[in-house]
Amino acid sequence: YRTDQTRSSDTAEAILQRLGVADPEAAAFLRGDGQVRQTLLGRGGRSVSAETTDDHRLVKLTARWVQDDSGSFRRLVVERQGGTFASRIETAPLTVGNRLAGGIIRSSLFAATDASNIPDGVAIQLAEVFSSNIDFHRALRKEDRFSVVYETLEADGEPLRSGRVLSAEFHNNGKTYDAVWFQEPGATKGAYYTL
Repeated sequence: YRTDQTRSSDTAEAILQRLGVADPEAAAFLRGDGQVRQTLLGRGGRSVSAETTDDHRLVKLTARWVQDDSGSFRRLVVERQGGTFASRIETAPLTVGNRLAGGIIRSSLFAATDASNIPDGVAIQLAEVFSSNIDFHRALRKEDRFSVVYETLEADGEPLRSGRVLSAEFHNNGKTYDAVWFQEPGATKGAYYTL
């Protein structure tokens, strides 16, 4: 089993090679299948996983992506059936999970979030939440630190997209700032509040 992200320059062979698959029949099927060409090849940023035999032949390839804001994701499944392959596209609901992450400032907020594998969308939200308290261009100090809890939108247990920042804490130049998302039940809007 292996998982990777697709790249916009991907060919069938490139995807299979990164996934550890050595199977010319599978590559030929991926190149020739209309659903695969339309939804996978040349499309960057899609989560793709492969299940192989001990001799690296493809058993099953699965790609997942979010198409819109409907709360569901699409799943392309290519599976070996006897001596040939078949493909199908399924739609399934996204599940919402939570992630806790943190970092220490060495040079910039984005360098720290990248080092901690925090998605860019979460880093942007973090900067927006604390923008009235911290000047992220001039006031950041080396060794400032932060922690954040954010939503992840998951497909089959794999995070596909980050959601809203739920809470955050930032230690900047000896001061601690905190923010918690709150939305009144039934309300259409929410806001960030201090503890």
